[in-house]
Amino acid sequence: MVRKTESSESSDDEQRYSSSSEEWSEDSSEDVNEIVEVNGFQILDSQVSQVNAIFEKHPDIASDFSLKNQQLKNAYMGVLLDLIMTLCQSPKELTMNDLNKADRTILDLTKAGLRLHWLRQKLDEAFLKKEKKRAIGARIRELEEQKQKAAALAAETPFDFSDVV
Repeated sequence: MVRKTESSESSDDEQRYSSSSEEWSEDSSEDVNEIVEVNGFQILDSQVSQVNAIFEKHPDIASDFSLKNQQLKNAYMGVLLDLIMTLCQSPKELTMNDLNKADRTILDLTKAGLRLHWLRQKLDEAFLKKEKKRAIGARIRELEEQKQKAAALAAETPFDFSDVV
């Protein structure tokens, strides 16, 4: 269910929270921010396709989510969208700190009643990718070190009689 509502116009010095960037920013426009309701969550119009995709693939995601406070419900959805965007980063960009924070966030969202087994699986895959990348990097460094040791040993080895003659 999608329902559109409009928020009041904002002044140049009013600040608003952008859930996709987790930063406070000044709203310098006189535009009306359109709020849309999707399955009981009030979100920005620009997030409708993402939230609809979540509910299409995981229709039971909020079946145990029973918060009555609308602002808190909206905040949880914003956190979920941010978490998904974090996991969309490449394994090279993701740090172990990012993954550990995502792990704690999934735990918190699950305790609140969201069904996120599918997202837990993706996080586990991200941890595995990060660990494989670390292991491969360590193996490459080990092989390079062995190669350098072999080259150093070869440089220190004197010629024997048959090499010279």
